[in-house]
Amino acid sequence: MQTPLLVTDSVDGFHTWSAHEPWWTETVWFGAWIPEAATTVYFYNWFRPVLGIYGGGCLVWDRSAYLPWDIPVYRYEVNAPITAQVDLRDMRLPCGTWLRSVEPGLVYDMGYSAPGVELEMRFSGILPAEETSTKGTSEFFAGHIDQPGHYSGTLTLDGRRHRIDCHGIRDRSWGPRILGDDIRLGYCHGQSADFAFLAYSRPGGEREPVFKGYVMHEGRKADVSSGHRRVCYHGGELRWIEVELEDALGRRFEIRGRPINRFCYLPYANLVTWLFLMEWEGPTGVIYGEEQDAWSTALWRNRREIPA
Repeated sequence: MQTPLLVTDSVDGFHTWSAHEPWWTETVWFGAWIPEAATTVYFYNWFRPVLGIYGGGCLVWDRSAYLPWDIPVYRYEVNAPITAQVDLRDMRLPCGTWLRSVEPGLVYDMGYSAPGVELEMRFSGILPAEETSTKGTSEFFAGHIDQPGHYSGTLTLDGRRHRIDCHGIRDRSWGPRILGDDIRLGYCHGQSADFAFLAYSRPGGEREPVFKGYVMHEGRKADVSSGHRRVCYHGGELRWIEVELEDALGRRFEIRGRPINRFCYLPYANLVTWLFLMEWEGPTGVIYGEEQDAWSTALWRNRREIPA
């Protein structure tokens, strides 16, 4: 029996799934920052239509805490039942999430409301939404979009109002999400009005190979053709990341970043994810973005170093 999700097979809608794929997962994620307060704001929901459940919600953290039960906002549903029709183009969920597509594939309004937290913001893409390949990431999705843009809005915590005005990224994914015991993935990015980059990597060793990503510079976007990262941990804490990229246009870039907050949680069972708000120094100066460091729980238990 299929759940009442409105399928449009589009950037902004649910995609056709098979009743024989219980792990088919659709996600919608927007991530914004307030750099001067070292604060990250997550708007994230996932859906498993064959099982008839959804999860996610709103997360807010800063440098004061890094565990789910300590951060300022951890409103994260798990396995909530889908009981009414959901249209990603104009969505309201019982958990307090709402999302509206203002200009398909480009502009979105969204918000979250619960005791002690009110979020309202707009994402405006600075590049069109383009589907990326599943190279190296087939265990996570069959289709995926990474889109840089600008966020504006407000976050109110316990009556105190914070302004959101930053460049960031959003993503959409769909497909079977089967998380085994050998997941290890790095995902770092940064954005401004005139420069943005994204790099997928396989952590491990002194030089981590970058196997997918893009660079936007001087109005031109191109896929990453080669690259690597160097990641420095000391005393169990991330200290810095250096990224070297070459794109399909032959341009070369060196980017160095440092974390200004951190957070760790399990977005799904068997997936430990460390999230860092990063201050990057690139060809156009200081920009902000993230480092996402994902581990299967089996690999995390057997780690020899990296965060503790």
